[in-house]
Amino acid sequence: MKQAAKGFSRQVVEELSSLHSEPPWLRQRRLEAWRVYEATPMPTLQDEDWRRTDISALALDELLPFAEAPSPHADSIAELPQGLCALLDKSRPESGLLIQHDSQVVHASPAEEAAKQGVIFASLEEAVGEQPELVKRYFMTRCLPPEHSKFVALHGAMWSGGTFVYVPKGVEVELPLRACQWLARPGLAVFPHTLIVLEAGSKLTFIAEQCSPEMDGQALSCGATEVYLGEGAQLRHISVQQLGRQVYNLGAQRHLLEGDSSLDSLIIGLGGELTKFFVESVLEGPGANAQMRGVVFGGDDQHFDHQTLQEHIAADCSSDLLFKVVVKDQAMSVHLGNVRVHGDARGTDAGQTVRNLILSEGAKAHPILPLEIEASDIRRCSHAATVGQVDEAQLFYLMSRGLSRRDAQKLIVDGFFEPVLEAIPLPAIQHRLRRAVDEKLGLAMP
Repeated sequence: MKQAAKGFSRQVVEELSSLHSEPPWLRQRRLEAWRVYEATPMPTLQDEDWRRTDISALALDELLPFAEAPSPHADSIAELPQGLCALLDKSRPESGLLIQHDSQVVHASPAEEAAKQGVIFASLEEAVGEQPELVKRYFMTRCLPPEHSKFVALHGAMWSGGTFVYVPKGVEVELPLRACQWLARPGLAVFPHTLIVLEAGSKLTFIAEQCSPEMDGQALSCGATEVYLGEGAQLRHISVQQLGRQVYNLGAQRHLLEGDSSLDSLIIGLGGELTKFFVESVLEGPGANAQMRGVVFGGDDQHFDHQTLQEHIAADCSSDLLFKVVVKDQAMSVHLGNVRVHGDARGTDAGQTVRNLILSEGAKAHPILPLEIEASDIRRCSHAATVGQVDEAQLFYLMSRGLSRRDAQKLIVDGFFEPVLEAIPLPAIQHRLRRAVDEKLGLAMP
């Protein structure tokens, strides 16, 4: 099956499973996900989670659910498409690099030093064959079951490619692991799945990238990321989205944190036509900590909708969320953030802040930050949002020092984003993102 017919059906699910020679248990999970997808209504503007995000223009029946990459195997990065090669700076090594082109993983650079410590870093399809019990235990079970949402169910039925990471107890992976998804074909829907398992006391930095060239037709990226953090585990998780125009990005990322584990996550959203992305941290064990950060920059008529959840189940956990958003032209950003504190989550310390900077009269930002608190004995549970234009007094001060209005605005936007971007551990990615910000501002950067 080099290419499936357009649209989604049970027959396509069965063909995908046969194509990958999947074991019966995985085939059954695909079919169950398809059953949930069919039973779940398509989201509309009447649904609370989707009130400000209209996906009616997405022609699902016209999309291909699978297509082989032009070159299914690339032994070296030089064999990859030029646009993709430009994103992969190899001046600083990673512990491992995995690349998915359209529906297939086409390149994997092994994490040799990490592998000696028992770390597994491979395509999810490879892991199904080589580590079936591990994958069976975690894949779309407790973290992101199909019942999560309509498009998570579609993902569970149609997924292809993807990444599997397993870090054994007490192992620290010194250099980042990096997975890049390259979507290059108009009219294609891709469903990459990332599954990360950190055992107790382990430590990892993981960078995930979604990229594509500009498209002359619709495409869909419908990814899902499941993360399990064992007791005392530490994860820095960076997700970069630089998809081309005409790409719809409908995805979900969920972290489950056991006792004393620590998460530092960063979401960067710059590309695509429309994004609806769920970012969730569930603090299940006492003493867990989640730091959730985000950078969003929308221009033209782009639409970004990030829905975040900080769910406190256990006692003495802490979470903090900070998203920084810039919109210009006719772009819109929606942020629906929820802090949910269960009755047994005494000692909770939680906060969420969303700061929105509007550069054009037609741009819009909608931060919505409810709190659900069932516990009476908590340390803090707060929310704050700001929406405003660039301060004219700041512009005047900078222009009085010789800067043009455009350069002064650039300096303010750079300062707005910089504290978050500088936390990215790969300088090449930092430079690329700063250049992308400047391009959105209509400025060139060498």
